[in-house]
Amino acid sequence: MRRPVLPLVFSSSLRSDQRDELESLMFFHPEQGQHTSSINASILSYGFPKVIDEGGALRIGIEGLEVQTLYAFVDRGPTKDLAGVLVYTRIHDDTLVLLHMAVRPEFCYSIGYKNELVLVRILAQLRGIAKRIRGIKKLSILYADKEIPRALI
Repeated sequence: MRRPVLPLVFSSSLRSDQRDELESLMFFHPEQGQHTSSINASILSYGFPKVIDEGGALRIGIEGLEVQTLYAFVDRGPTKDLAGVLVYTRIHDDTLVLLHMAVRPEFCYSIGYKNELVLVRILAQLRGIAKRIRGIKKLSILYADKEIPRALI
């Protein structure tokens, strides 16, 4: 099997001049209709996400909830193209929950880079983050109209 070659880099920071890219990815994704019930379930349970600009850096916020944002970029040397975003939070002493995820259409398995597994690689990065947080043993994912309740990491 061919190994992924698309150079991905990850960060919790996104420049404010990439706001249009982020809003398009999070709120106007062409495939979001396929996941409406999962998106709505997350919003009903945790709140509506919004883009927040803090001193020239963007993050996703949800009122009344402390959430973290993980961005994936395709590293093209001097430029880094936003490829995906995850929004997650700690819900119990031992559990992180993934609230929202989006991958740019051209990097989705169903459309573009089939062998690059961009979403899988972003989720693997989140799993690595979870392993480094003291006390976290489980990752809960709202996905495909089902909740994967607290998969062991």
